[in-house]
Amino acid sequence: MLASLAASVVLLVSFVLIEMCSSHPLLPMRVLADRNRAGALLMMLCIATGLFGLFFFLTLFMQTVLGYSAIRSGIAYLPFPAGVVAGSALASPLVARVDPRPLILAGAAMVAGGTFWFSRLTEHAGYAADLLGLQLVSSFGLGLVFVLLALVALHKVAGQDSGVASSLLNAGQQVGGAVGLALLGTVAWTAVADSVRTQVAHAAAAAAQAGRPLPKPGTPPPASIYNHALAVGFSRGFVVAAGIGLLALLIAIATIRVGRQELAGAVPGPRETAPQPGTLERHEDQAALAAAVRPCRLC
Repeated sequence: MLASLAASVVLLVSFVLIEMCSSHPLLPMRVLADRNRAGALLMMLCIATGLFGLFFFLTLFMQTVLGYSAIRSGIAYLPFPAGVVAGSALASPLVARVDPRPLILAGAAMVAGGTFWFSRLTEHAGYAADLLGLQLVSSFGLGLVFVLLALVALHKVAGQDSGVASSLLNAGQQVGGAVGLALLGTVAWTAVADSVRTQVAHAAAAAAQAGRPLPKPGTPPPASIYNHALAVGFSRGFVVAAGIGLLALLIAIATIRVGRQELAGAVPGPRETAPQPGTLERHEDQAALAAAVRPCRLC
């Protein structure tokens, strides 16, 4: 794993150097010059890293530990998209009235907190008491963050760079998901293997002390041992995912500075001074963006 990580770093540095020296780069470095845009892209990378791992572990937890069928697991996930839709629907009208920074911080904190809450799951967890609230908290925060990060990442981007900036968001999700599954999967399955070995050793020692016959070599461990080991391993994975979510929160604190006027861009009123030459196009672009994010009159 360390060799793969080192190779990835070398390839990434090589890509950046090649792009900086190219006369027609695929990724112009000027796109990342804006601190708000760079922060939004880094946040998307971090959130996707934890999100893909969360879905993977939670699906295995429900089907293997809790014994849900595939259909029942799919139904159990329904609150998650509902929370994302609710968060996105709330973010769209709020961005015209509230600065995006506190909304992004709140959404990132909900994602990190909800993911850490998932790490408290045990093999005795129940759906209504343990899984339902966690999904609603995490998904609502994701709905807030996704909408606002998309707006911030495309804020004040030049016309010729708009396609690159929007594609970076998608690339951040895919790269983050791949890194998340590799990193969190390694952490989780290492913890599962350690827990199985420890429990089997303790069970063998207890059986020897009580004079009971030891299980034959190669005998699979009981389901209770395996389920507990899975819960322990997935808990470790959720803790790491929560740490990555906390990193996204810290990135938002350090980088996001855009205000609601810059995103919504209200056009000057009749009592305000006339716009300076060269600012008419900017106000028209801001007004168009405001119309896109402002709620409809019937809402």
